[in-house]
Amino acid sequence: MLTNRPKNQPDSLPPLNYALAARAEAQAQIGGAWSLRHLRICWAALGIAGSVITTAGWLVKGSGAGWGAVLGTLIVGLFFSVSAVVIARVGARHPERVMWAALLSYVVKMVALGVVLVFIPTDGFLDTRWMAGAVGLGLAVWLAAHMRFVWTNKIFYVSPH
Repeated sequence: MLTNRPKNQPDSLPPLNYALAARAEAQAQIGGAWSLRHLRICWAALGIAGSVITTAGWLVKGSGAGWGAVLGTLIVGLFFSVSAVVIARVGARHPERVMWAALLSYVVKMVALGVVLVFIPTDGFLDTRWMAGAVGLGLAVWLAAHMRFVWTNKIFYVSPH
């Protein structure tokens, strides 16, 4: 809904939605583009998907499959959360360094994931197939939740004033 134009605004400019501008200003104060608000919906969706696959694993194959699904779900959540926190913190303070922070966090996460995967015995207590299934499901659910958040929220990268 567009509000009335102030008297000092020329007729050639489109009217400014002052309610939208006020909302953008409030959003900028809670993080704007560097906000971590998406983590709430992503973790909720991941938790639901993780509990479904964990329960299915427990019922179908036993505790090894259940614990494998739990580990796979946690791997996805931690993998994306670490990136989000690093990028948000660096972006809020030094936006010109975001790409380097994202790349460095990615390399660190890949090394950590490699260490975890190397030290998980394939014939051990955890069922690695259920863990891989939970990682695949968790990846799809996390990305879908994140896309929904981005598509349904107005994120102003530049102040509309």
